[in-house]
Order: sequence, then C-alpha cells, then structure tokens
Amino acid sequence: MRLFRLPSLLAGIAAAGIMAFASPAWANMTININPGNVPTTAVGHSDHECGGVPGGPYGDKDVWVFNLAGNHDTTGDFVTVTAQFSTPDGPKTFTIPTDGGAIYLSGHSKAYIALPAGYTLTGASAEITGTASQFVLTHTCPAGGSQSPSPDPSPSPSSSTPGDPGGSPSNSTPGTPGLPTTGAAVGTIAVSGVTIIAVGAVVLFLLNRRRKLELARLSELE
Repeated sequence: MRLFRLPSLLAGIAAAGIMAFASPAWANMTININPGNVPTTAVGHSDHECGGVPGGPYGDKDVWVFNLAGNHDTTGDFVTVTAQFSTPDGPKTFTIPTDGGAIYLSGHSKAYIALPAGYTLTGASAEITGTASQFVLTHTCPAGGSQSPSPDPSPSPSSSTPGDPGGSPSNSTPGTPGLPTTGAAVGTIAVSGVTIIAVGAVVLFLLNRRRKLELARLSELE
C-alpha cells in the first residue's frame, strides 16, 4: 500500500535535513593570504601597531598579526595559520598556534606570532571554519616598536590586548579580548543539534499519527 511508503519518505527527508545542517559545521577549508600583503618585512609593512601587542614592542622580535576580515558569521574562525618566511638561515615555516602565538576572537578571528626580527613574510595559508576567500596581514609590530605614519588599507583588529604571544610553541589561551578558536564554530554545531532533534521529533510524531490512523482504518474493515 502507498500508505506505508510514508515512513521511508520521512526518513529520507530527515536524513537530508541532518546532512544539510550538520555538514557545514565540520567542513573546514583552506585559503591564502591576500597576495598584495606579501612579500614584506615587518618594518616594510604599511601599518605598524604595537598598542595591542601584549608585552610589546620587543627589542629583538617582530610581531605579525593576521585578520580574517568580514562578517564573522560567514567568514568563520581561524583553525591554524601557516606562514612562510625568508630568513638569514633559509626558508622557514611557522604554524600558529603550534609554533607559537595564538588565535583569538575580537570582532573577527585573528592570529599573531612573534618571531626574530628581520624575517620576510613570503606567503601564508590558513585553515578556517567559514567561507572567507582570503585573509590579511592587518599590521605588524617591528622590533623596537617603530610606528608607521601611513594609513592601513586593510581592516585592523581591535586594540584589545590578547594573550602573551611569546616565541616558543604555545597553545595558551589569549587574554580578555575573546575566546581561542580550535575547531568548528560552536554556534553552528548547536544549531545543527537542535535541528536534528526537531526533525526527529516531527518524524516520530507523523509516524505515530499515521500508524494510529491505519490501525483505526483496519479496525473499521474487520
């Protein structure tokens, strides 16, 4: 009977709904830095800002600050930022937060790292939870804290103070500006969970209602 095809149909709809809402929560993607930001040294970057760097400026370290600009609901959060540098000892690659620095949330997702002075940033990529097409090197704090008079053409992060960037590998939690980001957006996961529960409840209600109607119909036929 066609009537009994309803459970299969409802189960298919429920599965499709669950996949539609749950998949984006885990679908991280990789993007690249704005190509106009590289190559550059910390001193050569167009915007210098040391006011929001904890403990800085440093006498022998440059601080690099990256920003995932745009609407946070769609651009998402940094999971990792991997940057390539030209150094006096040859090319080197550093990953935030594995090799130092931290990822934190202050309006947008941001990441920073302090490295020996004089390195040249040649490229960078990032794993993110959202759909941003690229990220930017928003500003630097060169060793010694020199300031740049030129305006910043790219979005600047909040002047709130994050945690201690340090120079050694660290997964420490940044300070008061926001929360560290280490995976899929919690809000998206929560919405997916609520959606799954709601879809399941609707399916069970319809199945029970249909079963009762069918039993009543069969009783009338006896």
